[in-house]
Amino acid sequence: MGLPCTAMAELHERDLAVLWHPATHFDDARELAAVPIVRAEGAWLHTADGRAILDGISSWWTSVHGHGHPAIVAAIREQVGRLDHVMFAGFTHEPAIALAEGLVRTARPAGAPAYGKVFFAESGSDAIEVALKLAFQWHRNRTAPRRRFATLARGYHGETLGALALCGSAIYREPFEPLLHGALELPAPQIVAHDHAELRGDAGADTPEAERAVALIEAHAGEIAALVVEPLVQCAGRMAMPGVGFLRRVVEAAQRCGVLVVADEIAVGFGRTGRLLASEWAAVVPDLVCLGKGLSGGALPLSAVLVRAGLEDAFTGAPERAFAHSHTFCANPIACAAARASLALFETGDVLAALPTRIAAMSDARLAVAAACPAVQHHRQAGMIAAFDVAARTRTPAGGRTSLAIRKAALARDVLLRPLGDTIYWMPPLNVAPAELARLAEVTIAVIHEVLG
Repeated sequence: MGLPCTAMAELHERDLAVLWHPATHFDDARELAAVPIVRAEGAWLHTADGRAILDGISSWWTSVHGHGHPAIVAAIREQVGRLDHVMFAGFTHEPAIALAEGLVRTARPAGAPAYGKVFFAESGSDAIEVALKLAFQWHRNRTAPRRRFATLARGYHGETLGALALCGSAIYREPFEPLLHGALELPAPQIVAHDHAELRGDAGADTPEAERAVALIEAHAGEIAALVVEPLVQCAGRMAMPGVGFLRRVVEAAQRCGVLVVADEIAVGFGRTGRLLASEWAAVVPDLVCLGKGLSGGALPLSAVLVRAGLEDAFTGAPERAFAHSHTFCANPIACAAARASLALFETGDVLAALPTRIAAMSDARLAVAAACPAVQHHRQAGMIAAFDVAARTRTPAGGRTSLAIRKAALARDVLLRPLGDTIYWMPPLNVAPAELARLAEVTIAVIHEVLG
């Protein structure tokens, strides 16, 4: 039984009084109240007043196996009773060792062992900061420093200052521009009608954007420490899909020029594109791989940087060559235990084997939405990520706020959608059921018609 309306209203007012929610305007927080959640299971969020909300975006792309997966919950319960935390400088523990071993064993973008060390952090942005500093110091320890980073147009890698400097979105970047280092922005194509089957080809390789990106890498190679790229899907960049061929070309060009490649797999890793790592589709081996979000199965904050075998050699020798970087809760034993349980589901379960069927079902649902909604201008898919670019037809949302209007309309139907501007996307748990996909499509059609006509 849920809370009465008066109790829900009280929770809302208490929330407004003391909390500052992320990515939320204060006026929007009053117009669209934060929904109190008391438990979650599978693809469903259960509210304080007894509603069940279908989580169509895996709570910001984290919950790869669904909420409250029994194996992950059991691992957390068992670990918290033995060791809650210990500093990771000068100490170690089995959960971190086993997780690192598993990541090194299973992360094989080109089908062969590639990574030798794992550096743990706490969030996706933390992992990006670690990778940037590692890349810069690797060059400094070996030869002359390279002080610049290359990134893609529309890229997003987090909101700490180093990561934010790589951001191609003005919404996030412009207020803090004076604080940011200058990255080299490379053009990237947008395949607006991308289909999952294109991951098996060379999409984007022969585009003008690919030619210019390679030329810029070659022209600035001597100053670039690393190229930072989201493989296959630029998630916060309105789910833009530049193509597997484009990814292959820029990675190969960078490595040919002695530029390290940082693959930001934070959102697209752990099965989201149909393989454990999105980089696998391009058969490239990035030098540094950043993981987060789904690393712990979405249960606890944890991130990691996989370091290509041999890169650590540049940090040996004199003490001043060491990597002087630390996070208080890095490699937290409880988070590592959750992540180890999540990784085991990929290693021993049928998660990846079941994905082709689910990807096909999502494709059918995507096509059904596009056919039913003239407001859909373009639609695309890579693995279990689908996106729809929409435009007003017979009505325009108040203030032009398409995203807010669709969020409200979807929540009224007990579905969580959070569009990126005029792009609606789906990124449900990998084990989403056919009936849940059907419900996601049904509500998406209804809200597009209601909001845009």
